[in-house]
Amino acid sequence: MRKKFNSKFLVAIFASIMLILSACGGEKSSNDEGKDSKGTSDTGDELSVGYYVNATLGDKSFFDSVKRGVDQAEKELGYKVKTIEGGTNQGDWAAGIESMVSSGKYDVILVGTSQTVEMVDELAQKYPDQKFIFFDDVVDQPNVYSMTYSQSEGSFLAGAFAGLVTTSDELEGGNPEKVVGFVGGMDIPIINDFKSGYEQGAHYVDKDIKVVSSIIGNFADAPKAKELTLSQINSQKADIVYQVAAAAGLGVLEAANEKGVYSIGVDSNQNDLYPGSVLTSMMKNLDTSTFRALEMFKDGDLPFGTHEELGVKEEGVGLAQDDLYDEHVPQSIRDKMDEIQQKLKDGEIEVKSTLK
Repeated sequence: MRKKFNSKFLVAIFASIMLILSACGGEKSSNDEGKDSKGTSDTGDELSVGYYVNATLGDKSFFDSVKRGVDQAEKELGYKVKTIEGGTNQGDWAAGIESMVSSGKYDVILVGTSQTVEMVDELAQKYPDQKFIFFDDVVDQPNVYSMTYSQSEGSFLAGAFAGLVTTSDELEGGNPEKVVGFVGGMDIPIINDFKSGYEQGAHYVDKDIKVVSSIIGNFADAPKAKELTLSQINSQKADIVYQVAAAAGLGVLEAANEKGVYSIGVDSNQNDLYPGSVLTSMMKNLDTSTFRALEMFKDGDLPFGTHEELGVKEEGVGLAQDDLYDEHVPQSIRDKMDEIQQKLKDGEIEVKSTLK
């Protein structure tokens, strides 16, 4: 004889099963939580940023400056940070950046320079859900925020400073010739914009100043940079040289120091590398602007699909005016530079850019 199941018992079992399934299905794990349209986390999870260096760190200027901003974001904003150095072989860069993108590990990827514009443009289209912060040039895609710096304005300040130095009789390392030097990493549009601003600044001080220039051919060959600088000093009588060559530019500063003349650093404050020889540095404030962009990203306020240019007025560029500057630069030159910088901020001086 078959036993009959109690119907009330069956209902109780069914209700218990449904309650358990409902509880499991309604609870989201942290991996299921998405990001909102601006890249910020819905749950407050730790955000991750990948910084791709299309070179190596240790240049004491450009890429190191960006790294300082990334490190600050890690410390103060709680980002999880991964930095990958791509090396000097350009053929490796596209694959290196795509490897970061395809991993899906990063809420935002930080990369820059004109040498990677086409690579990032293609990847931004191929991976439309990946957010990028691009620095020092423009990638016009809806998932990319680009920030550039008015290197022409910053270099105008460097050129005016060089002009005041070469025409000064207060500095022991000067000579009677009105000649200033420029050493760039590569013959590319952005470096030519540096050069143009530098020439405009020097001629603002004295239209008869001669600007001699040399191009290294890359951003890593410090010995060649040193050789070119020595030629400018020995053969062409330059008594101050402006380097725009990242790690290679360290050779420029070394040469000027050895010959007892003057130099101008770039991107970061390099005054302390050779105090009294490096009189100032034209700073692209990549560190502060990088931190600013990552802070805006975290807050959901970073305007992807747009481009911002940061000049003297926005404090995106400027001269390093620290204790060493005060110690080694005559008061007359410091006063004149303050005047020129204020005129730039007020729009009384217009600097032409070769990129526009």
